[in-house]
Amino acid sequence: MEITGRPDLGSDLKAPKSDPSGRANWSYSLLTYVQPGDRVFHWHTSLLGEPAIVGWSEAAGPLNTISMSWQARGTRGRARGVPTTGPAWHLALQNFTRLDRPITRSVVNGQRLKILEIQHELEALVGKPVYGPFQDYGHRELRANQAYLVEFPAALVDLLFVPPANPARTTSPSERSKTARIGHTQGFLADAAVRTALELHAVRLANDHYSSAGAAEIEVLGKPFDLRVVLNGEERHVEVKASMGVDIEAVQVTQGEVDHARKWQPTDLFVVDGVRVTKAGNGEIVTSGGRIRLWSSWVPEDQALRPTQLRYTLRR
Repeated sequence: MEITGRPDLGSDLKAPKSDPSGRANWSYSLLTYVQPGDRVFHWHTSLLGEPAIVGWSEAAGPLNTISMSWQARGTRGRARGVPTTGPAWHLALQNFTRLDRPITRSVVNGQRLKILEIQHELEALVGKPVYGPFQDYGHRELRANQAYLVEFPAALVDLLFVPPANPARTTSPSERSKTARIGHTQGFLADAAVRTALELHAVRLANDHYSSAGAAEIEVLGKPFDLRVVLNGEERHVEVKASMGVDIEAVQVTQGEVDHARKWQPTDLFVVDGVRVTKAGNGEIVTSGGRIRLWSSWVPEDQALRPTQLRYTLRR
């Protein structure tokens, strides 16, 4: 999570390689661990009048070095009155998305005890303090850590971003849409349980779709493609993608999926976005809804593909 007051949210991450004294700072160095495809939350100190997580971006990369001028924080930094210039880490971001329901400091403090419990469990697990997003200020309220970049544990994503199911309350279609609206790309999900639930939900919808279309055979495979369908006497292979985002403009595909779609035709790309995800009282992930879009006889085009990760072969 980036903790900032900058106006250009979602453009990039940048941090000095050292503080004014020349020493490394863990909050700055943490930037070197961010990988392409990682989700970065943005905690803004003043945008809403109350500090809050106001949105998220996807790390694009690659990590590089730039020259940067900055005003050091703290009493000593302000007393110097002169910006510091030096080498800095820089990582490009993309697909900045504002949250429909920002996670304000009030919301965070509403979960204060649970957040502290999660942090204590993590520290007990690793045997040392974790670079978490919040500090227990005065043992009475949570505030964002006094840092630039902090780790955001998956357990906190589950706590703060996946709403509990509430069967007793009826929501309008517009409210359900807002609950689901997370972004305009498929993104990378930190919670494996949510990711699996989304994939299974989309596969069920795809199965129903082809069954209604009169498919003679439907076989769920998963690898190297999701479905094998015999429709109108023709064998089709189907790649299924799912997202909680609404009107997504991109999905994550592997090189293997691209190669297979180019070698076998017809291959369909079946995309379900706007899936609503809630968490039942017993902890079960519940999925519902979603909009179906189908690209029949899909052949991946080079101009529509963008690498999000690169593999570097180490020389011996």
